Amino acid sequence: MNPGFGRLLLLILSFLTLHTVQAQDEEPGKVELGGYVKYLQTTTFYDAPPLAATPTNLFHNRLNFKWYPSAHWSVAVEARNRLFYGEEVKLANMLYGSSYGEMINQNTGLFDLSLLWLDQPSVVLHSTLDRAYVNWSRNKWDIRLGRQRINWGINLAWNPNDLFNAFNFLDFDYEERPGSDAVRVSYATGLMSNVEVAFAPARDFSQSVGAAMYKFNVKGYDLQFLGGYARGDLTLGAGWAGNIGKAGFKGEATWFEPTRHSPDSAGALSMSVAIDYLLSNGLYVSGAVLYNGLGESSGSGLQSGLAAANLSPKSLFPGKWATLAQVSGQATPLLSVSAACIYSPTDNITVFFPSVSYSIRENWDLDLIGQTFFLDQPGGYGHAATAAFLRLKWSY
Repeated sequence: MNPGFGRLLLLILSFLTLHTVQAQDEEPGKVELGGYVKYLQTTTFYDAPPLAATPTNLFHNRLNFKWYPSAHWSVAVEARNRLFYGEEVKLANMLYGSSYGEMINQNTGLFDLSLLWLDQPSVVLHSTLDRAYVNWSRNKWDIRLGRQRINWGINLAWNPNDLFNAFNFLDFDYEERPGSDAVRVSYATGLMSNVEVAFAPARDFSQSVGAAMYKFNVKGYDLQFLGGYARGDLTLGAGWAGNIGKAGFKGEATWFEPTRHSPDSAGALSMSVAIDYLLSNGLYVSGAVLYNGLGESSGSGLQSGLAAANLSPKSLFPGKWATLAQVSGQATPLLSVSAACIYSPTDNITVFFPSVSYSIRENWDLDLIGQTFFLDQPGGYGHAATAAFLRLKWSY
């Protein structure tokens, strides 16, 4: 697909969004408009010279637009506009091997719906449409065409069943999560069962994703089975969600069998199991285990794997095994706290992930978040990097 055509489409859809917003008063109830504005300040502290502390600033605006032309049709367009500046932008070539603009302007969809307005050594301005679809729903049928999120995952952190758009658990600032250029057809076969088929073509057809999933309920357990083709691999997977006593019990697994288009020569299993529980005092605790058949036994994946914006369901963590423990709760009605720890015993990586969130007033939130990484280094096991995030968000 010609990138120029996608960029033209981005501008046209933005114009249509604004035009429809202006017409909102003329057709009440037909249009929904929302979004947010965020400011995120990040300071990363490295132990490895010559870096010490690299501050980065991000202004992020999101516009969510939805139009209901009739009872069965809806149209959605969602855009994110981001302005980056700071030391990490300047040091992108040293840290990542490319400019900051090139790093964030990685289009994985069939259409290029992004615009890199500005890519300078110290400032980057980038816009993208991560949702742009038409939806038709009637009786037992639901059909969606365009850039959308196809969420087949079950667990909170790691989703081997999420064939179309896997996400990075550490990428906390992207609540909406990635989407795919795809067509999805869903048919409800019963009160608690349905069949879903989806296809996401790629510019290189061998990197396309096409799969089908069947979901149903048996004795209080939601079960799903899926299979298809994903980026060079034949896939077969399953998942469940239910309870053991009062604790939630979830899991999912997918087998990837290489074809001649696959970058891997051997089959691989990706599997995760999770359990969660709400204590009587309001604390929510959860734990998860991930098995990555393609995982390595070294800490070298810290930058290439953990910090990547997009991961693959075939390889959701650099190590072969990873565990997650998490606890969260409300300290006061306006103040919530949480802490998570990821540990990989096979490559000896530890990640601490604490956060505090305060509701300043209606639609205004202030967050303080940390991510600290420990791994094996030439001088022994120890601290590698810490990132501190301060975020102010206004939702509308």
